[in-house]
Amino acid sequence: MNLNLTKITFINLLLFSSLMTLSSSNWLTMWMGLELNLFSIIPILNFKMSIYSIESTMKYFLIQAFASIILLMLLINKYLFFIIELNMLLMMPLLMKMSMMPFHLWLPSMIEGLNWMSCFILITWQKIAPMIMISYLNINKIIIFSISMISLNSMFGINQNSIRKILAMSSINNSSWMLMMILFNEILWINYFLIYSILNLLIIHIFNKYQINYINQLKFFNFNFFFKLNMLMLILSIMGLPPMLGFLMKWMLIKILMYNNMIIILIMLISLTIMNLMFYLKLTYFLLFNFNLFNKWFLQKKMNNNLNILLFFNFFSLFFSYIFFY
Repeated sequence: MNLNLTKITFINLLLFSSLMTLSSSNWLTMWMGLELNLFSIIPILNFKMSIYSIESTMKYFLIQAFASIILLMLLINKYLFFIIELNMLLMMPLLMKMSMMPFHLWLPSMIEGLNWMSCFILITWQKIAPMIMISYLNINKIIIFSISMISLNSMFGINQNSIRKILAMSSINNSSWMLMMILFNEILWINYFLIYSILNLLIIHIFNKYQINYINQLKFFNFNFFFKLNMLMLILSIMGLPPMLGFLMKWMLIKILMYNNMIIILIMLISLTIMNLMFYLKLTYFLLFNFNLFNKWFLQKKMNNNLNILLFFNFFSLFFSYIFFY
């Protein structure tokens, strides 16, 4: 991406708005940070302007503006009428901004028209401020667990062919893990978020480089062995299968639930996560089984230095996971 002064300005404004929300101690100032974040990300979503990106931007603006209006009305009622029992209602617009169940259906349809770097910002950075604000609310943990279980039960990614929609549903599932983890320990939540962001950055870099938007496009590429190994390890990491790095971030929450004797919640969490592995396995189908439309000598992709670095990172994460678990 060719960065000029305008792009750098809006990216810095996006970072500043999120930090403004995180460092504030007043709910109205947090709301101002969310609004500044909304107006700074609109030009970022249209760096590569097209009809589809404009449509997706309008959808995103309408949803976020509607959630901001609800949040402002609730905050005004809380400060003027001193209504304390608004914590559960305050959580609704924040869940809408995070695209979590039951306010999640706008994300897969909206993310389809964006470029890959905009998708990365949307499923990673844009979830930080609302999630921190949810952690400030005094809400019963049973309600948080119920919302997380409902979000993990999202099976809409099974019949999807678009990789963007699959990553969007993956973002909804991982947001439920992060929401449960931030209730116990914010440091562990930061570790989870960093690992999740790094894995998404690596796999989105590959999809952006080869312009792969749909699963069926993998038929047209006869990638070499190292590229397939790299892609397979990245997908397995995002799936959270042991001993990959993606399982390390989930293992931290599993240990916390075990120490707190929340066995039933742990069993439900793992069971629903295993059910959602189906739409991840669809990405590995054409990598494990070489069903190419061309002959092997017709098209051969060479692995450059960037993919060598990614492959080294995967092997390093595998080695680190073995040290941590054993």
